[in-house]
Formats: sequence, structure tokens, C-alpha cells
Amino acid sequence: MGDLEGKFALVTGAGRGIGAATAKKLSDAGARVIVNDLDADVATEVAAGLPGAVAAPADLTDPDTGDALIALALEQFGGLDIVVNNAGYIWHSAIHNMTDEQWDAMLDIHISAQFRVLRAYGRWLRKNADRSSDIRKVVNISSTMGLHGGPTQLAYSAGKAAVVGLTRTLAKEWGRFNVTVNAVAFGAIDTRLTSPYATEPNIAIVKGQERKVGLSHQQIEEANNASPLGRIGSAEDAANAIYLMCIPESNWITGEVLLASGGVRS
Repeated sequence: MGDLEGKFALVTGAGRGIGAATAKKLSDAGARVIVNDLDADVATEVAAGLPGAVAAPADLTDPDTGDALIALALEQFGGLDIVVNNAGYIWHSAIHNMTDEQWDAMLDIHISAQFRVLRAYGRWLRKNADRSSDIRKVVNISSTMGLHGGPTQLAYSAGKAAVVGLTRTLAKEWGRFNVTVNAVAFGAIDTRLTSPYATEPNIAIVKGQERKVGLSHQQIEEANNASPLGRIGSAEDAANAIYLMCIPESNWITGEVLLASGGVRS
């Protein structure tokens, strides 16, 4: 029997990278998972490979999506034990080049989307809290950029810093509902957002628009060298860190930010 046997989980941004690896990790531990992603094809593909999983393609920046996702989880499972707020993407530039659209987009996906999901979850929690039941878990995904900042990453860093404030505040509000609320702040992780390129950045399509992503070979080498472990993390490394905050052994941990960066501190 897995550590999460009989648990029900929602993972946002679970069609690729960290989210997909997390959905698989939780499923392998026994949980049934709602697999959310902006792109229906990848959400469906990931869900199809996990026993009892349900695909939930949806745009988290739509103000109604948080309510819809929680409603779907309750409809499918009758309850919800784990929420992993993972969805996000990058859209970087220095402040003098940053548009209002760019600033708003980063805050919308990295903090407002988490807020809406958790607000909807909280409305159900208030009516279904039971201290005699197992502890429920919320894990919000932040970044080392939210702790230390990074050049050209103003809006992204601001959104990820806000995740820390949301997490620590909600931990104080929801302890009485038998819920732990923690964040994981990742350093460089090997996903499409950090995919290597030789001369020009790679392109990811987000809502039909091209976004520059990836790290140059030099940047990847620098990231590898910055870590005492000599490498950047894998999606599975990231999923393992999230998993730690979902299992019973972390029941006495709440309001914390787990730094999962391979030893990189700035």
C-alpha cells in the first residue's frame, strides 16, 4: 500500500515537466489525481497513463477555473486531500522593456491562479473540516527567484515571492481545518523552460503566443557548477520534493518554504 492510498489530489500545470512528474509520483503512491493543464492534449495523455486519473484541461487565468476545478474534483472523488499549485510559465524582460500585459500575465498565473483555486477549496473546507480525519495538504510552487530575485525576472520573481506570503498566511488560517500549507521553491529544473539552446532561445507556445524559453549552454554549465551536486534538478527531483510535503511524515510542517535547489543559495 502506498503512502497516499485512498487520497485524492489536484495538480495544476500537470501536462508537462514538474507537474506531470508530480502527478505520476502521487499516483504511484496510491492517490487518484485530477490532471489540469492549459493544453488539453498533454493533460489527457498524462491522465490516461495514471490509474483513476481525470484530465481537466482549463485556463487557470480564467476567473471561473478555480471554482470549476474544485467542483470537478468533488464530483469525481467526493473529496480532495491534496492540492498542488504548480502551473506557470516564464515571460522575462528588464523593467524598462516590461509591458503592463507582461506584468499582469506573470502575476495572474503565478499568484492569482493559486489564490482562486485555494479560495474555492477553502469554501469546501470550511464545511468539511474534521480534526479526527487525516491531515489535508496544500503545496504551492515558488522559486528561488521569489526568494532572491534575478535579472530580467521582475514580474516572475514578484509572483513567486507572493506565493510565499500566501502560503504562510494560509497556513495560519487553515491549521484549524487540519490542513498544512507549504511551498517548495525550486532552483533550475530540467524542463522545457530551461531547455538548452546554442544561439537563440527556444520557443514555447502559450495561449497561441510565442514565448522565449530555455537556457544557453553556458547558462546550463554555470547552473551545474553553482550546485554542490554538480547538476540542475530533474522533473523527478522536483516531484520528490513536492511529495515530501504530501505524505504523513510532514504532518507537523506547515507555513514553510522548502528550498529545493541542489544547494544553490542565491
